[in-house]
Amino acid sequence: MVAASALALPMINRLILWLSLLGMVLAVHLWIQKARDFDQGCLGLSKHVAVIDQDCQEVGAIPASHLLGVSNAAWGYAFYFALALTSFAKLVTRAGWARRLHLAGEIGVAGALLYSGYLVYEMGFVAHAWCVLCLTSATMVFLLAVLHGVARVRGGFQPLEETARVGEFRAAVGAVFAAAGVFVGVLLFVDRLGTRPLDQGSTGRELLRIVGGSLPYFIDEGELAEMRACHFEREGPTIVPGEFTGPSTPYFGNMAGPEVVVFYDPNCPHCREYHAVFQRVMEKFRDRAHFAIVPRLLWKESARQAAALKLAEPSGKYFELWRVMFERQPGPERAMTVPQIEGIFAELGLDTKDLALRLAAAEPVEIASAEKARAAGIDGAPMVFIGGRKVWGWNRSEACIGTLIGRVADGQVKPVGADTK
Repeated sequence: MVAASALALPMINRLILWLSLLGMVLAVHLWIQKARDFDQGCLGLSKHVAVIDQDCQEVGAIPASHLLGVSNAAWGYAFYFALALTSFAKLVTRAGWARRLHLAGEIGVAGALLYSGYLVYEMGFVAHAWCVLCLTSATMVFLLAVLHGVARVRGGFQPLEETARVGEFRAAVGAVFAAAGVFVGVLLFVDRLGTRPLDQGSTGRELLRIVGGSLPYFIDEGELAEMRACHFEREGPTIVPGEFTGPSTPYFGNMAGPEVVVFYDPNCPHCREYHAVFQRVMEKFRDRAHFAIVPRLLWKESARQAAALKLAEPSGKYFELWRVMFERQPGPERAMTVPQIEGIFAELGLDTKDLALRLAAAEPVEIASAEKARAAGIDGAPMVFIGGRKVWGWNRSEACIGTLIGRVADGQVKPVGADTK
């Protein structure tokens, strides 16, 4: 048994080191993607962000995504780094210390396995969403636990003989060198540059942060605000004005100006946060454009609330109902119940007669509308269109919305479907 273990343990230790090094790269990648709010998808490789597919955003929003106020990605990096360090140290330390380091690694992996199991449970039963990078990390922790278990079953850890140390040390150095190459590649080609043009997505925000942090030393902040580039999404979807609105759609503002449409899901946290900005936009530019809010369901659980909004269209309380729904937003995993909606209707003076039946009748229409929006490329929320053109996500500020409304109103940018002859 000991002889077999002596032959197997070097390879097991190599695998533990390799997995730990890859885990460090994965943890840093996850850390950066989470900091960017997964603006290029769960893996950080998508050109077009689809919030409905971005389970990683939902997982990153649950309390379990942090431990003691620190991101799990940071804890993961610390775990993988410590395990890689102990695996490397076992090659150069004395037998007694090597055994202690291996035991420390076993304890750390056991704890990480339990915590990974807890996080998988939170993803499946609390967030109802799956983060691919998180699941990959959990799989790596499971494999590390298997490797430590195999070593224990085969007789426990046995320090290397002096004749084998040099070869294993060289292999470990090679693994570290290869991992460093992968790490640099991930930073440069995925996390640094991304897959979008340099002026879009995360890279655009990074450039803005760098420029914004240096130019105020030389240029007045007011002038900087005027110089900031505002533009529509170059590769984004377009809609014909009126395609997702109609005669019954409540509008706010000047009907002679361009149509500004924002798509929301009533249970979307990002929509709730942006709505305060959009309310200021509507008030500020009410004389220059007309505004509409259209439901875009990200989750089927939101269909009932979208149906309630549809019923409120002719009441004059449509925009007020959006505000209240955002204030009392329960989240996608626990959408509003009929009694909750009925209570809100009563508060706003809306008709509550046969409300449950009317909601049930309107829900299929809202689900079909969501499918129509998805087919048109409206794959996320919030999403803003001016004259049928999608506003780049980083340009949804008050200033940029005003600038873009002006460009459409002045004819600098043609509305979608307009005669270009």
